[in-house]
Amino acid sequence: MIFSKLVKIFEYMYHLHNRNFKLYFKPTLAPLHESVVTNSIHWVGHATVVINLFDKVIVTDPVTSLHLGQMKRIVKPSLNLASINIDYILLSHGHMDHMNYSTLIRLNKSALVITPKNLYIPLKILGFKNIIVLNNDEMYSDDFIKIKSLKANHDGRRYPWGAKADSNSYIIERNFKKVFFAGDTAYTDIYKELNADVALMPVGCYKPDEYQEMHCSPEQSFKMFKMTKSKLMIPIHYKTYILAQDEDEVTIDTLKRINDGSIKIIDIGQTVKLDDYE
Repeated sequence: MIFSKLVKIFEYMYHLHNRNFKLYFKPTLAPLHESVVTNSIHWVGHATVVINLFDKVIVTDPVTSLHLGQMKRIVKPSLNLASINIDYILLSHGHMDHMNYSTLIRLNKSALVITPKNLYIPLKILGFKNIIVLNNDEMYSDDFIKIKSLKANHDGRRYPWGAKADSNSYIIERNFKKVFFAGDTAYTDIYKELNADVALMPVGCYKPDEYQEMHCSPEQSFKMFKMTKSKLMIPIHYKTYILAQDEDEVTIDTLKRINDGSIKIIDIGQTVKLDDYE
């Protein structure tokens, strides 16, 4: 039993690194460069999204590195996040494809960072001064925004050793606009009856099947979205790095097959105007 499991892990790691190795012989693709406008969502890549709500700028899981270890980025980031004034940074958890030190260290340190509790010290070391820790079902609010944390079904510890850590999903609300950012999650019914204009839902990193203990397939992501009362689903967490055995072409085909008109499949660098989906 142990031997067969080790063989399976070896085969998986071989195919993963082989696919990433082949990327070094291909050019990194250029993204779109659509502008961030008032009341819009702009996909920078992977789980990094710039959300503009009445000219307050929120960035989720900022990762713009061209490499994560030996893993080469497929498509360049569409924005230099260091060149924009960010009001709020939302971190869902500590995995390297969601919390990237080399990206965070370049961002404006005046931004208010909302995070699970296990990331507080690393953020302090990086120089952020305004850090809010949110546990499950807790809310932050100020004169401009409300942000509620929900429990994602995902182990958020940065490394595979040590105690498990929380991962957060977030509902972001400003004036009468609401955006749901799921972060990274396996299938759960925790989002049932949630209300938002747009749901940013992960759809990648679900193969082999064992990965669905921590990540959701496109079908599972869509099913969670349909549990909510959200108007529009924007798939994210794919097209950027090769982190598992699923292939983006298959993911896109699946999304097109299950789409009932409520899924907006976008490219990296594309901007969705919220007012178009009222």
